[in-house]
Amino acid sequence: MLHRSIVTPCAAFLLAAVFSGCGDATTSLAQPWTPVLETTVSHPARMAAFLDDTFGLTGGFSGAGKAHVTTNGGRTWTISESSGGCLFGIDIIDRERVWVCGRVAGVSFSTPGGIRLSRDGGRSFELSADITTKPREAPMNFINESTGWYFRPDTLFRTLDGGKTWTELPLPETAEEIKAISILSADEGFIIDEKGRFSHTPNAGVSWETHALPLDKIGGARISNMESVTVAVRFFDADTGVVAASLLTNGAPKAKVIAFRTANGGADWTPELVINGQGTLFLSPDGRYLTFNNAGNITVLHYSQPASAD
Repeated sequence: MLHRSIVTPCAAFLLAAVFSGCGDATTSLAQPWTPVLETTVSHPARMAAFLDDTFGLTGGFSGAGKAHVTTNGGRTWTISESSGGCLFGIDIIDRERVWVCGRVAGVSFSTPGGIRLSRDGGRSFELSADITTKPREAPMNFINESTGWYFRPDTLFRTLDGGKTWTELPLPETAEEIKAISILSADEGFIIDEKGRFSHTPNAGVSWETHALPLDKIGGARISNMESVTVAVRFFDADTGVVAASLLTNGAPKAKVIAFRTANGGADWTPELVINGQGTLFLSPDGRYLTFNNAGNITVLHYSQPASAD
């Protein structure tokens, strides 16, 4: 059942039955994503992230863009003053552990952003981890309170101590501006760049294997640029994963979110239509819930296929 906490313009993002441009004009894409929540927020929300259809956070621009938390599918929200403002990224590990990142001190808000951990479901956050964040995309992926990767557009970092110290990791020679990351361990991870190149390292960047998302088959698609994350990626082992991307295409409607699945480490991908429109994205750790946000209009979609299809 789709829960609408507020009737919103998100209903305008109708799922299309046929997606022209993938292979040929009559190719139908699978549509296994079902909207389970639609809500609109009045507080600043350039980024939204839901773990499921009840627990989620937003972060936004300026000092008013501190983390806001809901545990009831967006019916009510609680602000977290200690998160810092001007947030650009959220990473939810579970209902207790949440990381956020935003601009550093001195930029349009009194409480600095940086990268911060909450151990109580986003209600309060610890002091900022010692790393410089930049405007626009400031994404990260953590697997626990200590171990995570963080990137600026052209630089990749790793921490093993919750942000007290950071080590820069080598990038693939072909990598351009990074758009998203997913890690399995301190050493093994995946990145997507702005050209849709997908790269995997098992050894903290010492070596990389690179493939490509089939963007050339999606109507001349290119990855969107917005003030937060427009690509989300989750891998469950070295072979199996899903990437969701907010894409602009030459067709009509021109903006779509497409999910790509692989079972062989990115050598082959199967595309799925998620939703029409352009927005920022977050994939839950299990890859089953995707949050789509456009200017505070939030849709949460559930991957409705059985677990054996993952």
